[in-house]
Amino acid sequence: MPSSRLANPQTGPINTMPKQQRGMALVIAIWVLSLLSLMAGSFALSMRRESSVASALKNNAQARALTETGLTLANYRLNQSDPTLRWLADGTPYQIVKSDGSIIRMRITSEAGKIDINTAKESYLSAVLKTVSNDSWEQQHLLNCILDWRDEDNEHRPHGAEKKQYQEAGLAYGPANRAFQNLEELQLVLGIEPEIYQQMQTWLTVYSGQADVKLEEATPEVLQIISNELGDNNIQNQALQRLQGNKSETPTQSSPADQNGQLNADDGQNGQNGNQIYTIEVEAIMESGATASLAAVVKLSAPEQSSGVRQVLDWKQDQLQVSLFADTMESRLITIQDEFTIDN
Repeated sequence: MPSSRLANPQTGPINTMPKQQRGMALVIAIWVLSLLSLMAGSFALSMRRESSVASALKNNAQARALTETGLTLANYRLNQSDPTLRWLADGTPYQIVKSDGSIIRMRITSEAGKIDINTAKESYLSAVLKTVSNDSWEQQHLLNCILDWRDEDNEHRPHGAEKKQYQEAGLAYGPANRAFQNLEELQLVLGIEPEIYQQMQTWLTVYSGQADVKLEEATPEVLQIISNELGDNNIQNQALQRLQGNKSETPTQSSPADQNGQLNADDGQNGQNGNQIYTIEVEAIMESGATASLAAVVKLSAPEQSSGVRQVLDWKQDQLQVSLFADTMESRLITIQDEFTIDN
């Protein structure tokens, strides 16, 4: 039987495969190589994406860990019995720049230095509303709606609102007729639009239980609101003016003092049984650009008890209303030594 291959004594068997078949084999080989190259490229791209995601998750986790570390540090420095070591609780921002390029900023605000929407004088609430609205009728309307929400009766005040007014506004609920349980509940009050709430929430609290504001621990913004209200009534308060002057300057890393140079002790109204309530805000930025923030409302023991946090009353992750890295923070910023570094 004749063979499909002819033997050549010099070169061996001669390939007699038709040229068309050889061309098809070459095309198939090229397609296989192209497919393998495509698969390899796709795999490499997928690996790069997964690596980027993993790196981002790691950076975000590190940033979040820094914020929790900052919270611990702020609690520690706030709870110092020595006034010269205790951090200010009037909204002064503190900053730590770490050796790896990451930055942590912390701010402590005493709830006693805010205006309590449950117990504050009506004049204080009115002063806040004047700051967010230029319309005198709207100011009175919002004030009386807030008061109608927190009082126990069903009789609406002039320009206020009880259940009937809420129904007429198309709302399926009425005023609670009790104290506000949290600050967010204020958004349910008739007339309190989101933009109004956003503007004034940082000046308000439900935790102090005071009719007045503890001026020594108030932020410059709250002091200005109270000062404006007193000015409108032709009242001068030298202590308030002195505090405003002090807080308009770059603060030092010490606690505010009264006119005799001594630290004003808590009067027992900010919390009960010696406990004091503060909002601690922390924000961290990594060198990679990853960021994280938290805000916690904590009840602390009095500094002389040195037992730290008694209770966490509120906790918000990545929900700061104003970034601690905003330009408005720069004028009062205090940079401190990196306390996370231990020198051997």
